[in-house]
Amino acid sequence: MSFVESVIELLLKKLAEPLVREALFLSGVRNQVELLVLEFEQMESFLEDADAKQEGDRRVKRWVQHVRDVAYDAEDVIDALVLKMATSRRKCFIRRYACIFNNLIDLHQVGSEIQRINGKIHRISESKLTYGIENIGQGVGTSSSGLSLQEKRLTSPNAQEPDFVGFEKDLKALVWRLTDEGEVRRSVISVVGMGGLGKTTLTRRLYNTDSVKKHFQTHAWISVSQQFAARDVLLSLTKQYMAVTKEIRKMNVIELADNISKHLDNKRYLVVLDDVWTYEAWDALKIAFPEKMNGSRIVLTTRNKDVALHADAQSKPHELRFLNDDERWELFCKKTFPGQNNICPTNLQKLGREIVGKCQGLPLAIVVVGGLLSRKLEEREWENVQKSISWQLVKGEYRISDILSLSYKDLPYYLKPCFLYLGIFPEDHEFLVKELIQMWAAEGFLQERGEETLEEVGEECLKELIQRSMVKVSKTSSSGGIKSCSIHDLLRDLSISEAKEGMFLHVHRASGNAINTPAFPPPTARRLSIHHDVTSQYISSGHSTPHLRSLLIYTQDRGWVEKKQEKFLFRTFMLLRVLYLQGTFIKILPRAIGELIHLRYLGCSYTSLKSLPSSIGNLPNLQTLSVASSSYIIEVPSTIRKMKQLRHLQVKGIQQDRCWGMIKGHPKLERISNLQTLSFIKSGKWMKGCFGKLTHLRKIGICLETRAHAKVFYDSVVKLYSLQSLSVESVKHTLSLPPLSHLLKLCKLRLCGKLRKLPESNEFPTNLTKLTLDGSSLKEDPIATLEKLKNLQILRLHQKSYLGKKITCSKEGFPRLKSLNLQSLHKFEEWILEEGAMPSLLHLRINYCNQLKKLPEGMKPTLKKLELLWMPDKFKERVREGGEDWDKIQQIPSIQISN
Repeated sequence: MSFVESVIELLLKKLAEPLVREALFLSGVRNQVELLVLEFEQMESFLEDADAKQEGDRRVKRWVQHVRDVAYDAEDVIDALVLKMATSRRKCFIRRYACIFNNLIDLHQVGSEIQRINGKIHRISESKLTYGIENIGQGVGTSSSGLSLQEKRLTSPNAQEPDFVGFEKDLKALVWRLTDEGEVRRSVISVVGMGGLGKTTLTRRLYNTDSVKKHFQTHAWISVSQQFAARDVLLSLTKQYMAVTKEIRKMNVIELADNISKHLDNKRYLVVLDDVWTYEAWDALKIAFPEKMNGSRIVLTTRNKDVALHADAQSKPHELRFLNDDERWELFCKKTFPGQNNICPTNLQKLGREIVGKCQGLPLAIVVVGGLLSRKLEEREWENVQKSISWQLVKGEYRISDILSLSYKDLPYYLKPCFLYLGIFPEDHEFLVKELIQMWAAEGFLQERGEETLEEVGEECLKELIQRSMVKVSKTSSSGGIKSCSIHDLLRDLSISEAKEGMFLHVHRASGNAINTPAFPPPTARRLSIHHDVTSQYISSGHSTPHLRSLLIYTQDRGWVEKKQEKFLFRTFMLLRVLYLQGTFIKILPRAIGELIHLRYLGCSYTSLKSLPSSIGNLPNLQTLSVASSSYIIEVPSTIRKMKQLRHLQVKGIQQDRCWGMIKGHPKLERISNLQTLSFIKSGKWMKGCFGKLTHLRKIGICLETRAHAKVFYDSVVKLYSLQSLSVESVKHTLSLPPLSHLLKLCKLRLCGKLRKLPESNEFPTNLTKLTLDGSSLKEDPIATLEKLKNLQILRLHQKSYLGKKITCSKEGFPRLKSLNLQSLHKFEEWILEEGAMPSLLHLRINYCNQLKKLPEGMKPTLKKLELLWMPDKFKERVREGGEDWDKIQQIPSIQISN
């Protein structure tokens, strides 16, 4: 499905929302809207073919643009109608009769607008024949050279191979897997990675390696590609094995596959299927390859890890990495200076490394820019390329975007807006997964599937983009979930380019040339992301973009927002669904925020807010309210009880600062039945009678102020069976949690404050993977209990959580622990680590334990990272090279010892 289909799907979904249905009913335009829906549903059947055809036909492309424009137009009219109805209701309390008269005028105008749109849709629909849409077939985009991209991408095992850098270990590992005599079943070995990462280059070298050639009795190489015909591929494969007769040319797919299978029967064969995109492609071809127990192999290259696992679930895909700094420079020099011993002149090295850095380890990008610069030897020419590197790679002579865009075009319709939305983030930005998914949900990109929540659907969509090599995982959580991600700059540029063309998103950012002023977004822009140093310039301009659905500001200014700028932000963009402000120190959220009735996501980071206005309760659609402030307390008004769609209420401090939300009054939060996140909040009257009824809560961060509040919390938390993350803090009173072992989904637990006693191991959550104890003041060694937690992977003992002198980890203790952090345990002197303890430990951090004499014997050979911070001088002398404990740690790859 096409991107425009996703636009129509979002519009049809909007028309089914309760507030919209009510507004349409009251305005008397329901029949006209039903006609509009019918027209769009009929138009959808033509859009998939039109989307495929538009790459090579400007008429078709123009027709698709007309469909998109009228869908946007309809969305604007509907959203404006809902806004007018809501505004009128508030005004009617003051001026009743004038309000009724004005409403009649407004409703007449709305009816006329929808009638106009219906006429426009009808004319567009009738123009299908004029634009050549009626009987179009599947089209393939062509390049400026006249060759289709499909034809340009066909590969051969004998093609001239570019410089081979950085794949030596990959090649060795794959040769072993191909020639392993112990694996006798016919297996599929997949090479996976994003476009331009070198899958074909590596596979070609593998295919032509002598030991591989000698190992197999017969070999074949087939380029499958995105738009493939099974019969053509099988016929091409047949030509590599035998002469093609007239009878063979007449065979159908099944007959050709059977013919190949007979030829390969009882032979140990190697077949490379290069550039496989779909399950269907593999399923159509696999019948040609007999499954004999003779060590035959199929090598498959793909951008989609799911396709690799579908082809052979027992064979782990070989995932390619990006080149490291040394490999990047070596490849660049080989490509740029082939006749000069691959040595870059001294005066060009700084510029060269800056240019290579922009390629972010993608071999194709390095090869392209190296070829470009091989014809440019002047420093001034290199400076020009450095300034325009993104343009050179995406839209220049070689158009890497053509190759990368194949991944975008292969996305199902529901993933296209999700991918395009990634362009909102600044360059090299590592985005939080939960934040992104909440924005996707606010935009309407996600639809609940059965009993899955929007958040769970969003996680699946993100995982699919990761499996398709379009998003990189940056950090994972203790439970194995994905915590943060990033996107390669070239894919980001692709998302921005595609989004801008479809009026989906405009990014307002400083130009590479500081003299140039960045272009303002067109008035029709639907989403706007402002980056870095141009925020004040844009706000001060008063530039009109009334159709915005998302406004996101990422600035490094961190300056105070003036009254005039506040008015611009909160009164100009009345149709916003997402408002995110990072780096703008807002002192007060104005009452006008309550007029943005379409708002579903409100995020304010780097603020100095002390309270939220009561008008925030006028946002009936708000799903996420996330505020990070430098204040210690943010007052949350009782009017939040009216926000029945609220799913996430998040109050955070800036960096290491603490910030708590304080809910005023007794707002009866049980009315917010979908609430999933409540952090970080101080306890209060609001808890009584409601806390145990918030059964959808998955994450809680709470500070217990009184013993009475603590009792209410303890009685309620045991009923929250959906809970996944729990952080409990108490400064004034001792913590005494009830047994939580029955909360099977609870995997993260943080206890901050004195503990009456450490719970028994069978009282902790059964599936606990991460535990933090902070200020617990335990006198008995907690390890004796905690090492029995079978699923624990991360343990943090912080800030006097243990007051004893000795810690003992016994044999077979902590079977799955991967990370251990010991911080500010000021009486801790001796650590005994018995043989067999912590067999899976990867990361150890000891910080400010000023009485610890030495590291224990039997440091784990599994350790990959060791951090020793703010430790006594005598301790540091022992662990430095040549010291008494150096032999315990010298095998660890990453060691950090610092003050």
